[in-house]
Amino acid sequence: MGAFELDNNVTIKAECRSGQQQREECIIAQKIFDQCKIQKCLTPAILGPARAARNVPTCNEMLCEGDIIVPPCNAANVSIKNLELERIEILSKRKNPFKPGCWDVELKYVIFYDLEFRRADGTCIGCIGAVTNYTLKVTLFGSDESEITVASDLYGSCANAVGGPFVSAEGKAVALQAELKFASNNCGGCGCGCGCGCGGSGCGCDDVDSAFGAPIAVNVTIGLFTIVKLFRTVNMVVVSHGNCVPESCACPSVSSSADACEFFDSLEFPMEIFAPTATPQSCCVPGSCIKEDCVEGETDSAGNCGCRNRGCCR
Repeated sequence: MGAFELDNNVTIKAECRSGQQQREECIIAQKIFDQCKIQKCLTPAILGPARAARNVPTCNEMLCEGDIIVPPCNAANVSIKNLELERIEILSKRKNPFKPGCWDVELKYVIFYDLEFRRADGTCIGCIGAVTNYTLKVTLFGSDESEITVASDLYGSCANAVGGPFVSAEGKAVALQAELKFASNNCGGCGCGCGCGCGGSGCGCDDVDSAFGAPIAVNVTIGLFTIVKLFRTVNMVVVSHGNCVPESCACPSVSSSADACEFFDSLEFPMEIFAPTATPQSCCVPGSCIKEDCVEGETDSAGNCGCRNRGCCR
């Protein structure tokens, strides 16, 4: 079960000339019951070969959406361009049968990117849109108090809903590595495509290194940062102390000797991209002091009077 701690503690004070005192307010809030962060290197062993993102005509046949991408027979290297985590789908949310108050959540991460193929001399052959899917399962605490029905017109829905827990998932994917996959035997199956045979001529197959034959697929390695939360809508009184930092999920690691994964695993989890800054700043125009707050004989570098109260209360 993940827990969270408070970080970047900030105390915000405000004084008003009207003499009003700060007070606690009752609010409806989306309270986080549990959350965890995951930093995972997705290797070809996890993702499988890259697949076509859409239907694409390739020479004499059609490469349909979801088909394994077969590289051009004269491709010597491949690179990933324009990678984007296009969406996160919540596949399921079920009560864990063995842990009271815990919920099993299954998520699907859909990642789009372009594969750019080049010949041995660096000449670009072309590129194709690809897609990779990854399914993640986590177990988080969400409480058992869900036997209620909720109705609200806040979101313009006429339907009733249960009280939760609800799932929130954020993610960021980064391209780490792409490489051509070759058959174990030279020109296995003569998969050169474009109507030419292994080592033949006519579309560049004669440029292929005979030691490897023609490539049969593309393996990609992708780094994934993600935070998963379970929350409920509750009535509460809250004092903010800044952004909360979840602990790492207790997930088994995937052993890999790939340099790309070693590099990715060494990175610090980028919490800043999931937590917009909340550092308080003055929204007042410089020098817009209240006359009563001016201190006689004190001025700033611009000649404006010094203020006891730097807030915007009038």
